[in-house]
Formats: sequence, structure tokens, C-alpha cells
Amino acid sequence: MKSITNKQTFTVPLSFEAHAIAQEYSQGISNLDKAKQVYLNTLAVYTVDYYLRLMGFKTDWNKSDSRNHLAIKLMDVADLEVQNIGKLECCPVLPEAESCDIPLEVWEDRIGYVAVQFNSDLKEATILGFTRQAAAEVSFNELQSLEDFLVYLSQLEKVEFIQEAESSSLVKVGQWLEGFVDAGWQKIDEILNPEQLGLAFMSVISITRGQKIDLGMQLGKISVALVVKIIVANEAEVDILTQVHPMGEIVLPEGVKLIIGDESGEVVLEVASRAEDNWIQLEFSAELGEKFKITVAYGESELTKEFEV
Repeated sequence: MKSITNKQTFTVPLSFEAHAIAQEYSQGISNLDKAKQVYLNTLAVYTVDYYLRLMGFKTDWNKSDSRNHLAIKLMDVADLEVQNIGKLECCPVLPEAESCDIPLEVWEDRIGYVAVQFNSDLKEATILGFTRQAAAEVSFNELQSLEDFLVYLSQLEKVEFIQEAESSSLVKVGQWLEGFVDAGWQKIDEILNPEQLGLAFMSVISITRGQKIDLGMQLGKISVALVVKIIVANEAEVDILTQVHPMGEIVLPEGVKLIIGDESGEVVLEVASRAEDNWIQLEFSAELGEKFKITVAYGESELTKEFEV
């Protein structure tokens, strides 16, 4: 097995259990090359799963495509779902190889790619390192260390935890009109540039606040601003204008969704950005005491916030 200078690795014994799982998923495949591919992919996922659980991360191999009999027959896939973080691709490396190959079909929807090298008798597998970026071939000296790998996963887990905590907090927009604004909601000129303000705010409004939202951790993260305007309609009702603006860009990526739901989560209004949209918006009215939800989504990522008038 090739050594990697100055990089920490981790070796996992491939037990009878590991080979039994690999045998289960590769049996019945008549193409010998495909059967070997599935066998090695399964051992690679077993290795990374073993390591991450040892390091205190929660994994869910059963939710991964690599545990789907149909998926592994149709694709070259060796993914592992890490709870609250995302999918890793576990890339098998043969004993004499000097680089790691990443199939084109798994270049998306992955938070990283882990290189797993086997010894000649498949009794051990060594995790060599990882890369965040997909490429057809990644040399061993391009791999980041396992120390970096654990730090990276911990950072993603922390971000996910913060976003979940934020999404579960009830925002009491009715109190905004009385001067009590929920933490984390900023004045618009603090998060959007003057050009965007000129485009979006032609009319006089009672109060406007916005909040930065990060979306698409697995799809090339984008940042947008969720803007909420509260306009007094009468003593028992307010008009609400919600908008999503790009941050750091002039236009939104195509496919960003803004969704308004009732208290139970049922969709009431929905809009998606088109090519060259500077922002998207939805308007509705709500009675005092009424609760609603605003969801901003992009690809497989979404963030929902709960509001009460």
C-alpha cells in the first residue's frame, strides 16, 4: 500500500460482517466487473461509516443510495448519509493506485469525497484523506487530512444546528410596529445595497426588517436576504409583503422558492425565481394573533421560519 507523507491516516479492519454486507449487495449481479465495483464500494462505505461512528458522528447508511439494490445496479455510487450534515462519497482505491477516481455521476449532492485504500487481501482499509471538490482524478497529495475532515464535518454540523434553532423560533411580527423587533432581524440598509433598495422599495411602508439566509450547502452555497414588510391595514389586520433578494449578486439563481404556509404548514402561496429576477415577492393579509410560516428553498435546501402577527 502506498504511504502518504506527513498525513495522518486511519486503518479499519474489514471484518466478516463487512464482507458479508459486501457479498449481500454484490450477489446476483451477472457482470463480474460491476459485481466487483459494488463489492469494493460497499467495503469503502463500511470503512467510513465505522470511522465516523467511532469519532462520534451519527450516520444513516440505510438511507443512502449505496444500500439501494436498484441504485447500485444502475450507478457507480458509494454514498453515506451523515445525520444533520449531508452525503459523503466513499471512493475505493486499489492497493497500488496513486490517485483516487470520482465517478462523474456523484459530482453533485455531496459534501465531500473520502479516499479509502484497500490492502491486497481486503482485510484492511485505510482512510487516506478527503476532498471537498469533485474531479475525475484526485492525487493523494491533493487530499486534505483527516484532522481537517473532522473539523469540516463539525463546522457543517454546527451550521445545521444553528439554522434548525433559528427556524424553530417564533417571530412575532405584530410587535415590530410597537418597536420590539426580534433578534437577528436587521434594518434593510444594513444587509442590502442602495441599488437593490431603489429597485424594491418604491412605496412607503410601516416597518421593514430582513435577515440573511444561507442555502444550498451541498449545491454551492448561496446567500439571500429574506425581507418582511408589515403595513397597518386596520385595527384587526395587517398587510404583509415578503421578498427574497440576492446577497452579493444582482440577480437570484433560477429556482429559488418563496413559500407562504398556514400554521399547519399547508402551502397558501408560492413563487419561484426565473432567470434574471432581481427579487421575488408574495403579498398577503393576516389577522392579529394569526400564525403563518415562510419558507425559502433552493434545490434540496430549505429554511422555514414561523411568524405570529
